[in-house]
Amino acid sequence: GRVQTWVNSQWKFMPLPGQFSAEIYKQESRSCSITMVPETTTVDAYKFFVVPNGAYGTPFARYDAMAPHLASGVCRPTGIVMQACQAHRIYGVSTNKFCDDYNATEYVCSENLTDLSLLPSPITGQGWHAKTTETQVTTKRVDGCGAMAGDTMCTADAAGEVCTEGPETRMIDGVPVTQSCWAWKRNFTCNVMSAGNDCGDLESNRSCTFLREDCLDDPQSGACKVAEKVYRCPTPSSTVGGDKQYICGDDVYCINGDCEPIVREASTEFRDALVGLHALDQAGKEFNEADFKVFTGTRETCHKPVFGLINCCAGKVSGLVPLGAGAAALAGGPAAIAAFATPFLVLFACSQDEMKLDIKDRMGLCHNLGSYCSSSFLGICSTKRTAYCCFESKLSRVLQEQGRPQLGKPWGSAKKEQCQGFTVDEFARLDLSVMDFTDVYSDFMDAAKLPDEVQTMSEIQDKIQDYYDLHGK
Repeated sequence: GRVQTWVNSQWKFMPLPGQFSAEIYKQESRSCSITMVPETTTVDAYKFFVVPNGAYGTPFARYDAMAPHLASGVCRPTGIVMQACQAHRIYGVSTNKFCDDYNATEYVCSENLTDLSLLPSPITGQGWHAKTTETQVTTKRVDGCGAMAGDTMCTADAAGEVCTEGPETRMIDGVPVTQSCWAWKRNFTCNVMSAGNDCGDLESNRSCTFLREDCLDDPQSGACKVAEKVYRCPTPSSTVGGDKQYICGDDVYCINGDCEPIVREASTEFRDALVGLHALDQAGKEFNEADFKVFTGTRETCHKPVFGLINCCAGKVSGLVPLGAGAAALAGGPAAIAAFATPFLVLFACSQDEMKLDIKDRMGLCHNLGSYCSSSFLGICSTKRTAYCCFESKLSRVLQEQGRPQLGKPWGSAKKEQCQGFTVDEFARLDLSVMDFTDVYSDFMDAAKLPDEVQTMSEIQDKIQDYYDLHGK
């Protein structure tokens, strides 16, 4: 089985909640039974006569000799009691003058007893006077919980065995059998493997493009059990870059009453110079005298169970955040952070750090390193974490993302990358002219607040005219 999801690695593509498919486990309550099963057998039985201890001149056993066999269950009375003289005749011996003074009680035993001090019967040649058969009942414990008890996926409830039938006496083939309990029940909580797939929406969405598949097993042993599928889906509001820019107002060109605004292409020379200045300025601000590195990031993570509604890795699903507004929210404390974070992070009770990461990512400060399995059960990934490198500025992120390929310094794995900065030598080797800084131009321009050239000229002319009006010249 495999787990599949999709993530978004480019700013112009809208991140959506993660989706998965896999062979996964879920917890189920199960129960089993233990029962006492009766088993009947037919055995030979032997009948003996027993007389009182003080009886005189008789070939029969005395009560004291029979007592241990009664206690052990080998013998039991048949209910027949007769005058000893009658018993003598059945046994095959002659009567005497004492035999009408006492009675003989008949017992049936499942063994041929030889320790009763009996004289042998002239008829049978044994100490018993008759041989018969009887039904013997035993009970056997049948445990139907062995498989669950031995299954590492199942855990027995603390209550243990609970009696469900008994105590009770039951008649088995005419024999009464008493048990304190005839059946028990045991409850278990088992982790059951099942197949699941919720990637259908992305797979059928023609606007989404499959990028790759990453195994989340850690470590991987054999075929991948949990994998993450990465898709790239366009943002509905995305616009095509490179549109022409217009200067409106007084800057128009008219011929015979037909006027058109002057179309001017933006010059890249000013932008490149602006980027260079800001890069140097930012490097100075972020230079770490302890390790002599610049543009060092911080490693931050968020979590999402492989299946389920909880998702503390929102990405840019709530849209980008202006730098000023985001910074104000981060500085405003827990209430401001919760109010500014993607709403479902608050609903899912995600941590403050995860909400801060959400805001930073939407501000454009973070680079997505990918996902890895952070917790698993019996080798199946149950929770994944998405790791980010977050930087002090959007420019720092862009320099890291586009500078590493120039230096042959790839990002490490999502589980191990520590977001180290560039050394001074590495920064000096970067070629800024081949980097795409489209993502940061608007921030520079907003900060600069450069005046419009037409508006500036108009204001200058107004000031000149005011001067002449004031001095009357």
